[in-house]
Amino acid sequence: MFRRCLSVLAAFGFVASGCYHSHQAVVQTAALPPPPDPVVRHSKQLWLELEPGVGSSQCVAPERMRSLCFEDVDRALTGSLSRALWTSFPGVHELGFMDKPKPGDYVLHIDLRLDAAPPSAGGPGWAAVATGQWHLSRDGKMLAGESVESRSRADFGYGRPLGVGAGEVVDAVAFHVGVLLGALPEATPDRPIPLPPVSARALGGAPPRLVAGR
Repeated sequence: MFRRCLSVLAAFGFVASGCYHSHQAVVQTAALPPPPDPVVRHSKQLWLELEPGVGSSQCVAPERMRSLCFEDVDRALTGSLSRALWTSFPGVHELGFMDKPKPGDYVLHIDLRLDAAPPSAGGPGWAAVATGQWHLSRDGKMLAGESVESRSRADFGYGRPLGVGAGEVVDAVAFHVGVLLGALPEATPDRPIPLPPVSARALGGAPPRLVAGR
């Protein structure tokens, strides 16, 4: 945002005071625990497709307050989802412009928007709010989907501290999605190839024993 403001100043030669008086709050996620067992082991990798509106920066302007920009939103959301899904899928990757999922791969489409909620009966400080929706598809067929909303603790000052609250709601949504997808049945489970048997001889000259492959 600051760089954009500088370009405005250079182009028009005046001070845009709103540029210098906006707040930045970097979204700060935490180390998520893995979803609880039992977890379904899926046979194909999962691709994360963030909707264009997610972006690296999301700016809001509550009434009578300076604008607030949540920064690194896409990085935070991708990281949280990867940590929430790695136990259930053999690979979790962000879907790039040139990437093409293989047949059988999963694609998680997700849109998430951040906002700031003023002090209320829920607490004396500001809270971060996340709203959005997601759906999971495989080979063009939708398997599951929801609209979601989460609100952080109302313990934060307006501005940079809300980056912590934003991290809370991003993590909460990611963990929720991880639990649901971790329980999703696998329609085409892998068929493990049995390993060959191993002939082993104990040290000291004992006779060999045959251990079946598995």
